Amino acid sequence: MIGQSSGRSRCREWTESVMEISSRQDTKAELLRSAERLIAEKGLGAVSVKMITTDAGARNPSAVHYHFGSIESLIEEVFAKRYREIEAERAVRLGQVAEADPQARLVALVEAAIGPFLEACLEENGRVYARFCLQFVSDPRFDYAKLIVDAGAHSFVRLSEEIIACLPHIPLARLESRMRQSFVIAMVQAVSFARAVEAGGAPLIDAAVREAATCQAAYLSAPV
Repeated sequence: MIGQSSGRSRCREWTESVMEISSRQDTKAELLRSAERLIAEKGLGAVSVKMITTDAGARNPSAVHYHFGSIESLIEEVFAKRYREIEAERAVRLGQVAEADPQARLVALVEAAIGPFLEACLEENGRVYARFCLQFVSDPRFDYAKLIVDAGAHSFVRLSEEIIACLPHIPLARLESRMRQSFVIAMVQAVSFARAVEAGGAPLIDAAVREAATCQAAYLSAPV
């Protein structure tokens, strides 16, 4: 009887431990979802820690600090988590670019880079993420380029190298500045496409990606 009682006790403790871990994971996931949606809807400056914890249904008012350390770290994780998902598809597409002519290759590279963002906007969660990203990259507190590299987005580095190779006549400092701005422009393009999707007036996705890439390539390659 003692052995059976001890066994049941250990089983109960194990079950409670698993449930506690699951609960913590659920809370963390809800905080990420709430932060993403609230920032997308209201703007980064209008969202507080209290709003996020309340929306997520977290019982602990300090849940954001418990799971992430700070609201800034939570926001960075929202960006990086979704970006890693898009990165995998973008890396594949960049590897398939075969154009030899520099200008044609530049457009194809930008298509491969921006395509997954625009395609994600065909779904509601992708549109929410696009709006979140536009808020995120506009805030000077966050070094999104460093965060992308730290998240393991190696295609970001490869894309930069490929663009530089396509445009040897553009001074490097000027081109690097344009590439940073190009990322922000891509977020504006994604949000614009998201609005068109919701309004029922979006062009076909292939045409939208091509137009966005053509505009970006023209900006990157503009004479100095």
